[in-house]
Amino acid sequence: MELKKELEKLDALKTVSPEKFETQYHFIRKTFISPAEIETTDEYLRDMLSDSTQRIDGFIEEATVKVQLAKISQIISLSYIAKNYFHKTRNWLYQKLNGCTVNGKAARFTPDEIATLNFALQDISKEIGSTVIKF
Repeated sequence: MELKKELEKLDALKTVSPEKFETQYHFIRKTFISPAEIETTDEYLRDMLSDSTQRIDGFIEEATVKVQLAKISQIISLSYIAKNYFHKTRNWLYQKLNGCTVNGKAARFTPDEIATLNFALQDISKEIGSTVIKF
C-alpha cells in the first residue's frame, strides 16, 4: 500500500464527507507508522491545512469587500469607479467583487487595487461633500 495514494484519497475527501475523511485519516495513522511515514503524513496535512486556510482567507477578504460596498453600490455607480479610477469595465469590477474565476484563477483585489478603491471612495466623498445646490 502506498502512503502517497492514501494521502491523495484523504485530500479528495476533505470536501466530500467529514466522516469519510476522518475514517481515512485514522486508517492512515494506523497503517503507516514508521517515523518517515508519520513525518510525511504530518507534512502533507500541514500543507493541506495551509492551503485551506489561504482559500478561506481569500473568501473572507472577498466577502468583506463585497459587504462593505453593498450599501455604497446602491448610492453611487460602481461603473463610474471602474471606468474613472481603474480604467476598466464594470464587469471587471464585478468579477473582482464576486471572486469570479477568470483565466482559471479567482479574481481578487490586489493590495494596490484596494488602495485605489479606497482612494476612489474618499475622492467621491469629497466631491459629494463639496457640492451645494444654489438658486
